[in-house]
Amino acid sequence: MQTPFLDRRKAPSLVKSDSLSLNEPRKLALDNGMPLFVFESSIHPAVRVDIIFDAGSIWQNKKLVADTTIKMLKEGTASFSAGAIASKTDYYGAFFDLQAARDTAWISLYSLKNHLPKLLPILKSMLTEASFRNRDFKLKNSRQKQAFITNNQKPKQIARMAFNELIFGADTAYGQTAHEVDFDLLNNQDLVQFYQQHFHPKNAYMIISGAIDENHIQLINNTLGSQWRQGIDEKSMLPLTNNFEPGYTPILRKNALQSAIMMGKPLMSRQDSDYIPFLLLNTLLGGYFGSRLMTNIREDKGYTYGINSQVMPMRHATAFTISTETGAAVTQNALKEINLELDRLRSEIVSNDELELVKNYLNGSYLRALDGVFNQAERFRSVYDSGLNMQFYIESLKRIQETTADELKSLANKYLDPETMRIVVVGDEQQKEEQIQ
Repeated sequence: MQTPFLDRRKAPSLVKSDSLSLNEPRKLALDNGMPLFVFESSIHPAVRVDIIFDAGSIWQNKKLVADTTIKMLKEGTASFSAGAIASKTDYYGAFFDLQAARDTAWISLYSLKNHLPKLLPILKSMLTEASFRNRDFKLKNSRQKQAFITNNQKPKQIARMAFNELIFGADTAYGQTAHEVDFDLLNNQDLVQFYQQHFHPKNAYMIISGAIDENHIQLINNTLGSQWRQGIDEKSMLPLTNNFEPGYTPILRKNALQSAIMMGKPLMSRQDSDYIPFLLLNTLLGGYFGSRLMTNIREDKGYTYGINSQVMPMRHATAFTISTETGAAVTQNALKEINLELDRLRSEIVSNDELELVKNYLNGSYLRALDGVFNQAERFRSVYDSGLNMQFYIESLKRIQETTADELKSLANKYLDPETMRIVVVGDEQQKEEQIQ
């Protein structure tokens, strides 16, 4: 039998899917009224339980409270010490992930389905009887402070903090940024109060995904639906908006060998008709390894190891950013090339070949990101917080494929004028004179 010959000089043919077929999760409610969304799959024996709270940083009345509160839930409860939580979790091959972002905080439990009855009591204990012992808080706070001080020596982190304050406003819900002194102002009672106000069923929803059956749903309801307190239903946030002003902000880091660059502006919400076509435009500009910014500033000029642009949607705001780190001596040259690429998108029509390439890339990205129930549960959580559902992804892929080169040029002129952006550069200002002409 003769082996067929493969001509490796030719790329394999591209298989493109122009549409998605996604199911909405089954929606239920626990006995305490908390919404429950179910993504079922019998392919593998694992399950994932996500409980999402309106308990991100926009709800805190003191900096660092949201992030520290959620992380303290693994430091011990009335029924389980921190060591017991860690050892039981390891014994059953499970994993707890506790995170806080700007809008929400969440607890995720990954487990084999047969071990869920052993792990749900730990989850319940975190939600109903976290201990917040003062000695544990002081140790956690001290460690976080030291990590912050170390990380804050990096130009990239300094640029990120300054940029965030400048585009949203330092005293707003999305613009607030922690500083070293905030660790000293934080106390254990701040966490207890935030826990009581935000970690209760009226302020949360749950997503379960994987090998879920009716017995698991009943078990979850028996454990969390009827025995979980309602808590104090009080919350408020800082102002959301601030008058954005474009401009250039240099921050001196004497003798720094590298400069950190961040530039961008506030953008439209996910619900805006420009949002999906702009995602395509952003990908072309700096959203993947073959983007224009990477091709020019990394591959051609060699000014950086990496550069990207991204769109960061939140519940009440969206930010567009371009970020990179460059050699100090070529900082201004890198800025010139970034502006050149922005101007090209505003003045030239994207070729059909490049447009199709980026559309195909996004097509594959969508399919990969929505492969399997765990990924689908993750994507659902992302858009549900913005009042959307899984139909958003179906319509997004369709809209991407329909977007024309003329639309991209129009969007670039509407949103990508460098004069409308805030630019933050952290580095040695004296290096500006050494730029390569």
